[in-house]
Amino acid sequence: MSLSLNLPESLPVDVLAPDALEFDRGPTVSVPVRSLRLGRSPRTGGLNDEHCRMLAAAGEALPPVIVHSGTMQVIDGSHRVRAAVLQGRQEVAAVMFDGTADEAFVLAVRLNLVHGRGLLLSRADRTVAAARLVTSHPYWSNRMIASLTGLSAGTIGRVRGQLTAQTGPVGTRVGKDGRSRPVDGSSGRMKAYELLLGDPSASIREIAKRAGVSPSTAHDVRKRLQAGEEPVPRHRQVPPAQEPAAPERAVALPARSEPEREEPADPEAIIAALTKDPSIRYNNIGRRLIRWLDGCRRGVAECPGIVERVPSHNIDSVAALAREYAHAWGEFAAALEERNREAC
Repeated sequence: MSLSLNLPESLPVDVLAPDALEFDRGPTVSVPVRSLRLGRSPRTGGLNDEHCRMLAAAGEALPPVIVHSGTMQVIDGSHRVRAAVLQGRQEVAAVMFDGTADEAFVLAVRLNLVHGRGLLLSRADRTVAAARLVTSHPYWSNRMIASLTGLSAGTIGRVRGQLTAQTGPVGTRVGKDGRSRPVDGSSGRMKAYELLLGDPSASIREIAKRAGVSPSTAHDVRKRLQAGEEPVPRHRQVPPAQEPAAPERAVALPARSEPEREEPADPEAIIAALTKDPSIRYNNIGRRLIRWLDGCRRGVAECPGIVERVPSHNIDSVAALAREYAHAWGEFAAALEERNREAC
């Protein structure tokens, strides 16, 4: 029997839309295991045999896999496919995705990062995925790719810098809000600066429109003009050979260096994904881990409301305790990452 006779029309989906993470709730079809292709996954280390055996032994119905209709490539669910083979099954339930290969990869990264049905992507996996996204979507901003991979914007910037020779420079990038912005805003800031010098009474919106910058940028340029500072912050200036001329009276302020931080994860989503993992939900240690992590999540969520209620004479001691706990969590994370490296 022809495979095409068993497949309904594939579902289109915006891989960046919030509901894309619930894609596996769409209509399913039974697909022969032998027709599926594995590989080209964000998971560079291949399948985890222990996890596959655990899924096969669980004996419960697993969520459908996500399959790219054009290539029959498994987008999400390779471990489930392997588990089905170990169970002796000839078919698996699948939801078909209709899109390009690049869109399929973006969806795979999103589904496997936090909302996967088992093993989360390692940092190494996410870094490799980021490199591929920088190459396939050079017009996406660092923060955009960071939000998809769970890495920091600074890390994406370094990955992009290493690949610039291959991808070539782009003039604008699309941010998380869907808006296009110039990679180098120096020329727009200088234009706004010149317009403000010529007409100091002009409105911010008028200056922004004429200079081709955002109102917030125009407002920042006006503040810098009033303070006698350069219109272009030092950390955004282009190399000296291309640097626009700045007014003589301007005084550059040293750029503030902010500590790099991983793009914030979604604790609730991560815990929800862990809760669905049979290797965790079916043993006492796993259930204890879930209760422990969820308790910490709830405690962190209450932090903003507690800060102002800590008595003044206890601030130093509570802050010291918080830092000690943060250090312990850092050690815990480092131990997990070291264990992951040893397993690779």
